[in-house]
Amino acid sequence: MILKASVVTNYVSLALMSTFTLMAVANNQISVFYIVYLFWFDEILRTVSKFVFYIFKKQFIKNQLVFISNIKSKFFLLFVYFVFIVIFFGFIIDWKNQDLILINFEVLLFQSSMFNFTLITFIVRELFLFFKNEYETVSGSILLSKGIIVLHISIIIGMLIWGFLPKNFYENANSNMLSAIVIVPFLLLKLFFEIKTSKN
Repeated sequence: MILKASVVTNYVSLALMSTFTLMAVANNQISVFYIVYLFWFDEILRTVSKFVFYIFKKQFIKNQLVFISNIKSKFFLLFVYFVFIVIFFGFIIDWKNQDLILINFEVLLFQSSMFNFTLITFIVRELFLFFKNEYETVSGSILLSKGIIVLHISIIIGMLIWGFLPKNFYENANSNMLSAIVIVPFLLLKLFFEIKTSKN
């Protein structure tokens, strides 16, 4: 079976994302905000890419009116997520842990090298897919994409972690200990949905 270029590109992107994320864990440069915000960025870049595709190559899209309507709804949903992720995961849950707050600020201000490298791989992936024309015959049903589902579940997991872990542990734990406990489930969730969707 010959894999489409889009599938291979997604696998390469996943591999690089996983590598940079594990490097961030190893270098004590990660937090719950880091991983959830990364997933948000992945989805906003996919959405922007689809919008650009609609502008320049709409002939490849089925149900164009539904498609653009869903794109607009998705932008609004991602804006709501952005506000919630930054306020809740970026500040509220890490407020008493200075190390994690510093990491969150570095991510937010694009001062985290591992985060930035991962974003670059996302951008390269979307550029490649755009020029390969492999959004061909895109359907209109993109509002509940794999990225949005992963984002939904990640936010729920993040809130559960904050709610059920002992507060003194979360507030005083060093980043490596916290990362070892909470980051792996997020990463496995992302890999599961991405690989499952690519196979389909």
